[in-house]
Amino acid sequence: MLARTAENLYWLGRYLERADNVARLADVNLAASTEQIAGTAADAWEAVIATLGAQEAYEAAQAQVQSQQGQHQQQAVALSGSSAVLSPAEFLIFSPQYPNSLVSTIGRARSLARESREYLSREVFEEINRLYLSTARASTQQQALPALYANVKRSVAAILGMFDNTVVLTEGREWFRVGLFLERADMTARIIDTKYFVLLPSLHDVGGPIDRYQWMAVLRSASALEAFRKEHRGPVTGRRVVSMLMFDRNFPRSLAFSVAALRRHFERATAETPDRRVVRAAREAALIELDLRSANADNVVSSGLHEFLDEYEARLNAIDLALQEDIFRARPAGTDGEPI
Repeated sequence: MLARTAENLYWLGRYLERADNVARLADVNLAASTEQIAGTAADAWEAVIATLGAQEAYEAAQAQVQSQQGQHQQQAVALSGSSAVLSPAEFLIFSPQYPNSLVSTIGRARSLARESREYLSREVFEEINRLYLSTARASTQQQALPALYANVKRSVAAILGMFDNTVVLTEGREWFRVGLFLERADMTARIIDTKYFVLLPSLHDVGGPIDRYQWMAVLRSASALEAFRKEHRGPVTGRRVVSMLMFDRNFPRSLAFSVAALRRHFERATAETPDRRVVRAAREAALIELDLRSANADNVVSSGLHEFLDEYEARLNAIDLALQEDIFRARPAGTDGEPI
């Protein structure tokens, strides 16, 4: 398979998983904002923006919107006491300028699907195209957002199911899954870290209603609340949530499961790839998996959950960089067998 095709399928998996996660985060946040339990609505959206690593991009977009206001409009705004702002929902869901917005992500996924058409089944391509069209036509009104989020989640789930059941099990399918599970491994860690680092209540709130509600929101964001209740009969606590979302190898969205799946599909995808191009990413994936197997929630929380997750995300970025440099963008070998 051409490196360009492998890279397209890898990013197709990442973008579909990213769109699903953005929809889940926004949906949970919308409910939290409406119920006014997880602090103010602004705090809840701040957490979503932090999860996606979009704070600088959002501030830049806000500044651009304000700079586009004329002097006359600025004076009128000053007199009225209001200001020209770009809402977080508009930015994270509909902004065409922000590359990781829901609309932008689905648009890029559709472009990659068109380029990789011969490696996809008709059913998969048509569902991706349907998702793109329905999202592009979606209303920006707040009352229409729940239907949009539900449609994205349902459509991505359908695409993944169709991919598994209608696409030939070749190298391309493995690269699609490598991208999907790397994105999932990264996003689950971001969701946990945001709760602990951004939304952590004051010490007297830990273990209280707000703290429990926020941990339940974390579970909802990872589609894990029902599974958690089946596995844990007791109350929702931070350590129990961390244990499940990080170390439960039987839960499909946990860090441990995602990294193990990432490593498995990577080995299949690179079965015929020269070792010198594989070793860097393979070594890092193996080490992350071993570290997750040897850790537990009590030790990680006691020693520093944020620090552990920060290092973990950096190591996932190292895997992505190794894939880009050693496989997708690798220079052809010279006559002596070494890269030119």
